[in-house]
Amino acid sequence: MTASTQAGRGFVPMNVFNGFYARGIGSGGEWATDGETNNFYLQVQCPELVRVWRVALRGRDSNTQRIYNWNIQGSTDGEEFSVIFTPPNPTYLGNTVQYFLIETSEKYNCYRLFCLEAEERKPGLSYMQLYIYCD
Repeated sequence: MTASTQAGRGFVPMNVFNGFYARGIGSGGEWATDGETNNFYLQVQCPELVRVWRVALRGRDSNTQRIYNWNIQGSTDGEEFSVIFTPPNPTYLGNTVQYFLIETSEKYNCYRLFCLEAEERKPGLSYMQLYIYCD
């Protein structure tokens, strides 16, 4: 798990995938940017090529640190990414889990949430789950 930015050691990218989030934990339970509000990402690399059919996302506890213009991207080399899902703009990632269907026939081993715009301060996520097809 990597990110283009993080707000210190307590807000690492792995926090959104560890499944231990509890409301109000903040540091250690969320990933947050270091103040960036546009053109940042959170990325996960899978051990093999997989096809995603759904993604679950939950923003931070605060409703003033939401990501609202974003997409999901896939890559087979971690360098060149293709957009595989774009929600209507704005689609706010607030403090409840939301599920989004991904319609692609392509398999990738790198997936990322690419954030084009977010609210001020330190936007981020507290939860991200990829749902894959079993071949």
